[in-house]
Amino acid sequence: MRLPGGTPPARFFLALCVWRLVQRRDAAGTEEVVFGKVGGSILLLCRNVSKEATEVVWFQGDPHTFPPLFSSRVAFPPDVRFSLVDNSSLRITELRVQDEGNYTCKEVLNKTDHEHRVRLLVANPPHSTPKCWAETSSSGLMLQLFCSWPGGYPHPTLHWREEGHDLENSSWVISSTSSSDTHVETLNGSHLSHRKVFKCVGSHVVKQEEPACTVEIKIPSLESEPPKTCFVGDNVTLTCRVTESTPAARLTWLRGITQPQVEIQPGGRYLITQEGNVSRLTIRNCSQGTDGGCYVCKAQNPVGLRELFICLTVKQPVNIVGVVGAVVVLSLLAILTVTGIVLYYNPLLCLRGAAFRNQDSGDILVLVDSEDDEEGKGEEETMSSSTKHEAMALVNGNSVQAAYLNCLTEGDDGEQHGGDSPQETRGEETRGS
Repeated sequence: MRLPGGTPPARFFLALCVWRLVQRRDAAGTEEVVFGKVGGSILLLCRNVSKEATEVVWFQGDPHTFPPLFSSRVAFPPDVRFSLVDNSSLRITELRVQDEGNYTCKEVLNKTDHEHRVRLLVANPPHSTPKCWAETSSSGLMLQLFCSWPGGYPHPTLHWREEGHDLENSSWVISSTSSSDTHVETLNGSHLSHRKVFKCVGSHVVKQEEPACTVEIKIPSLESEPPKTCFVGDNVTLTCRVTESTPAARLTWLRGITQPQVEIQPGGRYLITQEGNVSRLTIRNCSQGTDGGCYVCKAQNPVGLRELFICLTVKQPVNIVGVVGAVVVLSLLAILTVTGIVLYYNPLLCLRGAAFRNQDSGDILVLVDSEDDEEGKGEEETMSSSTKHEAMALVNGNSVQAAYLNCLTEGDDGEQHGGDSPQETRGEETRGS
């Protein structure tokens, strides 16, 4: 059987099916994505509208499921936020998050319908600025650059740059990953240098400006520590403080020159604690044979390495009580020695001191020289080298014997003459008067 024109039936029905598929694809129309900002306005275009169209109808969702949202011919309940522009495009003002979704523009012609689909995304830009920081990879040899810009919808686009060039095109980038609002670049540490600056630039679909943040990497810097001293059996703590490092440095302790490659592990007599950029090594029960010497604090990040030497001296404990007692005894001996020397070379110092002390009380000290004339010239010659002194004190008008001083006595003769009683001397004094 042949149709008119000599066309086989199979070809005819195949052509008819293809034509109907093309019709449906045209009816479905094209699809585009537009972004609007919360609180702003957006214009949804109904593209390729024919001048012969009798009606343009907008739907929010599938036109075969949802009722019309707005029409150029039918009056719907008024909503000041929706309006038609040029009798075809749909304008929405004061955008809300609920306005997001699929919109369909249906053009009604005499015999055919044309549809154009638009996906509206109501975006919310981040209100803050991007945050940048640097970290060390788990291996400790690579640098990781983090850039985060949260709070926006849809997610922003972040790029790392170095000296105006994108790092994505650099050969020293090992990996590049992005998750939601954060972008991470992992760099090889062999290309890093002190105070190199990296810049992260952020962009958003509804934000015209491109805010940025920077990271300046730095080699670790350590604060010097004075030498430490520990007594045998006591505890001592060595402190290592990092004053500057980007990214943060890893702090370790080494035994020093004797074992430069052996890292001290916490445990036993060693206690290692770290708070922020400060690491402390505590040595318990110091031993003079094993703990003395220099220790090394090593600070390392992908940019470089710094080391600090802290020397420890271990001493035997000192008996403080014995030292204090010895000082007191020596001081007393020195005082007694000086007093004895002074009294030996100046024996009248005591007497003069007594005289000065008695002046305030009205006492009078009288020194009288007495010579015994009755003993003869022989005794005068033997007593020529000594003199008898009798001190009489007058207290309140009465004569009272105060002291008898025998000074400058030499030999046995002087001692015998010094034995004369003071009564005899007083008698001579009375006769003479």
